[in-house]
Amino acid sequence: MEAAGELRARWAPGDITLRHADFLQHLHELEDGSVDLILADPPYGLGKDYGNDSDKRSGEDFLGWTYGWLEAAIPKLAPRGSLYLFCTWQYAPELFVFLKQRMLMINEIIWDRRVPSMGGSTRRFSSVHDNIGFFAVSKDYYFDLDAVRVPYDAATKKARSRRIFEGSKWLELGYNPKDLWSISRLHRQDPERVDHPTQKPLHIIERMVLASCPPGGLVLDPFMGSGTTAVACALHGRRFVGYELNAHYHALANQRLQRLSDHVPHSSHVPSLASAG
Repeated sequence: MEAAGELRARWAPGDITLRHADFLQHLHELEDGSVDLILADPPYGLGKDYGNDSDKRSGEDFLGWTYGWLEAAIPKLAPRGSLYLFCTWQYAPELFVFLKQRMLMINEIIWDRRVPSMGGSTRRFSSVHDNIGFFAVSKDYYFDLDAVRVPYDAATKKARSRRIFEGSKWLELGYNPKDLWSISRLHRQDPERVDHPTQKPLHIIERMVLASCPPGGLVLDPFMGSGTTAVACALHGRRFVGYELNAHYHALANQRLQRLSDHVPHSSHVPSLASAG
């Protein structure tokens, strides 16, 4: 991954499409087999207020709704395509069983948010993680490990650089990220934070995009939120189409991409963002 000071926006006109719409009503616009990566962070079915009715479902109603949109979205994936699904422990078992009947399960990733949510129960241990299911269409799925290796620190590299390891890729490029991702959730004072209650850190999304979508490939985000996946795609040369029902969050996504366009040097054309209702 490029150092922060070297980031260059890599999108071209029309590559980043932000839709203020229900993706289920527009899914027919995407050809079957055309999407390289689906990255989905849907409502969790916990009854929280996000300014609309998106998270009012719970229990069997929530699961039925989730099964429905997954069933509709999976055919859009290319033969080497993948899906990442954010969810909570309350529903992960059912959702993963459903997906394992249709796709190949690669990993269950645990995102350790480091700080628990406020207002936890005194009748159980505090929840401090999200579950992420990583699934693929086939065994021939695209996965670029070198793009997401974690560099060793100088001391570790020196300690491990005995002659037997000299020139080894794992030593030069870093190690394979584990399936426990300890990355702090975004606090209110974080410069990356915008006005969205469940905004995911850019670093998490970048790791998924770089590992599971080839350069120039297409990423679909059915629940775009504040546009973090769009930002990751713009920075790393992937095409993107995202859908968001909430007008405020859709506007936030547009603003984030516009700021990126205004302040980050481009290695290609300055984009004209495609944003439609």
